[in-house]
Amino acid sequence: MTEQEQLFATYYNKGKLLVVDMDDTQLREHREQLAKIATEAKAVLLAADEEIRERGAKKKLKEKDWLVTVDQSQTASDAINAVKQRKSRMSAMDKLNQQLIAAGIDDETRKQMISDLERRATDKGLKTVTFNKPAVETAVVQVKAESNGEKKPFDPSKLSFGS
Repeated sequence: MTEQEQLFATYYNKGKLLVVDMDDTQLREHREQLAKIATEAKAVLLAADEEIRERGAKKKLKEKDWLVTVDQSQTASDAINAVKQRKSRMSAMDKLNQQLIAAGIDDETRKQMISDLERRATDKGLKTVTFNKPAVETAVVQVKAESNGEKKPFDPSKLSFGS
């Protein structure tokens, strides 16, 4: 049992012994008197807590140094250069565009892909964007047809496939 619980149990047992012999009218009057005492105790406790808080705030105000100092190590040109550096950085979409150009994707397809991604990125209902690879990859196949110069009907059995 905690210290608070022990204190409560002690007061409860004393109170129980005190009210056991009272009749109903005396018990109600006693309860009303205790309710007034409890209200007074709560109000005084709250006032004490507020005074403690105010005194702490006043102490903190006295301890603070309210002088504002300006950092002279940074010049105006540094601030201007910082904006230029930030502007020169590539955005994520610019990087994606450069990667698509490097991959050899034509302009129209690239612009369509970027606009689709931007639309999906601004869509509030969409949480993630996934890229699906095609299940079947198409490979380039070279077909060679052998003919001896004769005009014959097409015979697919004479085709040979190579890479």
